[in-house]
Amino acid sequence: MFLHLNPFYNKSIRRLRQMIHAIRMRDFTLHFALDKLQGEERLLAEEINAVVNEFREKTLKQESQYQYFDTLLNTVGDCLIVTDDKGHIHWMNRTAINSLCGFRIYDITDLAPVNSSLPQMMLELRAGAKKMARLRVRNGNDVVEREYSITTTNFFDKGFYYKLYSLQNIHYVVQRSESEAQQQLVRVLTHEIMNSLTPIISLSDTLTEGMKDESLSQDDITQALQAINRRSSGLLHFVENYRKLQYISSPQYTDVKLGELITDLQQLFPAPFFHFYIQDTEQILRIDRSQIEQVLINLLKNAEEAVRDIEDKNISISARAEKPQHIITINVEDNGCGIMPEVLERIFVPFFTTKPSGSGIGLSVCRQIASLHGGSITVSSTPLKQTVFTLQLPM
Repeated sequence: MFLHLNPFYNKSIRRLRQMIHAIRMRDFTLHFALDKLQGEERLLAEEINAVVNEFREKTLKQESQYQYFDTLLNTVGDCLIVTDDKGHIHWMNRTAINSLCGFRIYDITDLAPVNSSLPQMMLELRAGAKKMARLRVRNGNDVVEREYSITTTNFFDKGFYYKLYSLQNIHYVVQRSESEAQQQLVRVLTHEIMNSLTPIISLSDTLTEGMKDESLSQDDITQALQAINRRSSGLLHFVENYRKLQYISSPQYTDVKLGELITDLQQLFPAPFFHFYIQDTEQILRIDRSQIEQVLINLLKNAEEAVRDIEDKNISISARAEKPQHIITINVEDNGCGIMPEVLERIFVPFFTTKPSGSGIGLSVCRQIASLHGGSITVSSTPLKQTVFTLQLPM
């Protein structure tokens, strides 16, 4: 009996070893002919063929999916780069290869020719945050400078940590936004300057004519000169405000606890209608404390003015960490007069103001400071009901 079974088991073991070796080597051409096999030997061969066929089908499906996603990612207009935690590049899409260097690179430091500070910027970039950079990229046979928005997402694969970077060409978006902003600014500048120059010119003409025919009294001359002085001073003040808007210093970053930042504001705004709500008080922000405090103070003062004529005043400031997005969100909400839609769309335009004595640069400066920190300020409002300003900063 043993002598009869031993050849069967030897063949079976040999076939199993062949199957295991084929699977390990990803060789799915293995197939046993069944026409000369019978009984258990045939059943085993059928099972081995079925297992190999199943592996072959799964592999073909995986390869098909890989080709699909590879084609999809290589047609995306953004530059996509995958690195490990040490900055070694594991994958780049075709756009990244063609635009950034023209050939496959293997370390993030190889991007230095594109922008000398880009490698360090990418290594320090946190998930959910956004940075802007001017990069020297390839455009056909030429090298041109373009504005790029850079974001990153973290993920794990087979126990290893990776970062997926997306570099989006926003050059034309920036150009269009800058053009629109310049047009708005020119309109405001023209309006403000003409409001000052027109009465100055008119009064100067009146004085000139009056001096010629001696029709003006000393009091008339004095009043006219005082009016010219006031309008000239107003124009000078306007120019000084413009300079403030143009020369906002770069942030001097320090680590600040979210709770400390908001608690300091409570000391500055002790009125009972101010309500402060803080989550994640120990969360660290890397910010220029003075600049961000300036932004929040400006928003709170605006809210205070908005509720001036409201009997049941209520201003709330809430702060929370949105950890999946790596963003700090600070809301300043008031139940004041609200902002009309036609005003809301112009509220961040430099020098635009609805206040009789306003300079129109406060919110514009706030938005610039937020942008310098890689953050943003947005506003929503319901007239006669409420207004909410939202400041978002990267963690």
